Amino acid sequence: IERFVFASSCSLYDGLPPGMHDEDAPIQPRAAYATSKRYGEESLIRLVDEGLCPAILRNGTVYGWSPRMRFVLVVNTFVKDALLNGRLTLHGGGWMWRPLVDVRDCADAMIAVYEAPAEKVRGEIFNVVHSNYQIRELAMIVAGSVQLTGHSVGLEEVAAPTLTRDYECANAKLSTTLGFIPRRSVLEAVSDL
Repeated sequence: IERFVFASSCSLYDGLPPGMHDEDAPIQPRAAYATSKRYGEESLIRLVDEGLCPAILRNGTVYGWSPRMRFVLVVNTFVKDALLNGRLTLHGGGWMWRPLVDVRDCADAMIAVYEAPAEKVRGEIFNVVHSNYQIRELAMIVAGSVQLTGHSVGLEEVAAPTLTRDYECANAKLSTTLGFIPRRSVLEAVSDL
């Protein structure tokens, strides 16, 4: 049996009303990236009957250090902006929710799925999330951590854009099925960054 793990994204839930969403929630992707992930998931799931053993991992918004840093992701962007500009911008007051996960936990989740018995993961979708945070909360964590290094950091509230993301993702299925729980917190990653 061919094992295949597909890294997808919790952004598939982005088109749903605010609130907590698990793997059974209907998905309504709004952006091209999320739409491409949806088609990838659907194509792989159709191959289960042909002997493929796909498992889908819907990662939350990833944070943490990597050799090719991505500064379009909220935690990484906040650390960069706090250090370089001394200011963090909170669109719409920062009350929107995001599911978050450390890049190292994403890698560990993939290993856990590869090592799991095929009957537990074949055709299954798992959210990979450490915790859900409001953007405002993330800004305060980053600002507080950066201020401990002697840098001054201010928070600036601006109007929300027309299209905002506001969703939370449940992560219980991964822990109850495979016993895997993401363990690296935002605070730990911010301190590392």
